[in-house]
Amino acid sequence: MSIQRFLLIVAAVTSISAPLAHAQEQSGPLGKPGMPRFIHSSGGASNRPAASLASTENLEITTPLPGLPTTYKIRFREFMKYLQESNINLAAQRFNIPIAQAQLTAARVYPDPTFESGYGGDLSNERQPSNYTGGLSQTILLGGKIGARTAAANDALQVSRAQLADYLRNLRTQAANTFIDGLTGFLILQRKSKALMRANELVEVNEKRLKKNEIREDEVLRTRIAALEAQSDLISTESSLHETLASMSVLLGSQQRDGLLSPVGNLDIPPRNFSLEDLVERAVTSRSDVVAASNALDTARAQYRLAQVNRIPDLTLSGAYAHITRATNPIDPSPAWDSAGLTLSIPLPFSDLNKGNLQAANYAQLQAGVALQAAKLQAQADVRIAYERYTLAVDAVKQFESEVLHDADGLYQSRLFRMEEGKSSLVDVLNAHQAINQIYIDYYNALSEQAKALVALESSAGVWDIDF
Repeated sequence: MSIQRFLLIVAAVTSISAPLAHAQEQSGPLGKPGMPRFIHSSGGASNRPAASLASTENLEITTPLPGLPTTYKIRFREFMKYLQESNINLAAQRFNIPIAQAQLTAARVYPDPTFESGYGGDLSNERQPSNYTGGLSQTILLGGKIGARTAAANDALQVSRAQLADYLRNLRTQAANTFIDGLTGFLILQRKSKALMRANELVEVNEKRLKKNEIREDEVLRTRIAALEAQSDLISTESSLHETLASMSVLLGSQQRDGLLSPVGNLDIPPRNFSLEDLVERAVTSRSDVVAASNALDTARAQYRLAQVNRIPDLTLSGAYAHITRATNPIDPSPAWDSAGLTLSIPLPFSDLNKGNLQAANYAQLQAGVALQAAKLQAQADVRIAYERYTLAVDAVKQFESEVLHDADGLYQSRLFRMEEGKSSLVDVLNAHQAINQIYIDYYNALSEQAKALVALESSAGVWDIDF
């Protein structure tokens, strides 16, 4: 809410102080049992209204809402608990962990030995010997390739865990904002429902005055138009709230045919005191996306090390056995005999002249290092921006002095009372009606912004201890 509009509303409320007192003298106290009280702090009189003004605990929506079949009330802590247990997208992301663990297990696999056997016989019927051969070969990895592969896979596992934590951080932020929208939507819906009720009451009052010839017919028409506008406003608010509650159900992975969730909580939470430098320090060292970027750098370094050791040629050790049967031809007879042999082979690494893979791995680790610096810088900027946003949001809520909110509900009754006495015009009543609705809606929006700013600040710093 702009400062100018707020000052106008304050002026409007102040302008009816005397008439309001006069109305109270003639009609009795405006206060009723259950009227909001006001919170006071140890530092003196507080300008924050009581929790009941911004709580959905005991809302009484006076207009039937067939489009909002809510079947279950849920508090914020319970909502966040179910979010981590039931969100389908989060469940899909969790599979990245066992996938990375399986890849770590696979990285430890050693090359299998190779067994081969063969037979060679005389097809010329010259009674030459037959050959029976068998061999076994094993590749021996050199340079610590298994260890390098395992280290790279383990770092990739840590990246997956950090990315899952960051996904949860962002999901928590989204869910908290949706919950706040739900609370705000119900509060605004209550206010607009009350506005419609008052608009209908004003129509009835003016219709009675018309029958007494106290007003013209165009004034009744004007109040009817105001009532239609209030009803349209209520329907629009109901539609937006229905969309928000549907989003809450989707976040929990529930079927909408089971009914929508109704958020229960209080948006008027006390201001928090944070140390900006502590939040920045926490964000750049332990925020999940920074941790993920740091692990990604470790993975890139491990991949570069793996690319280096992969250039070291591996040995292949082979053992062979052969049995040659007796030759019975008359020209060159020979007895049966056996042979065994051992061979060692090593490739000639001419391909190492091409350093493309090694250079790519080197640039990848350089890229990961820059990405880590960018993540830290972004985390720092996010915290500072969120801190400023939260500070301004707290100041905006403080603009709503308790006296203004307390007197706002009496504004309409005072104008209506004066109109019935012929001391105030219909325009004054409609303006008072609009001013009351606007100041409460602005108040609820300011509380919503303060709550969302707190969510953004704690999320940007990697902290989470919020409740509504």
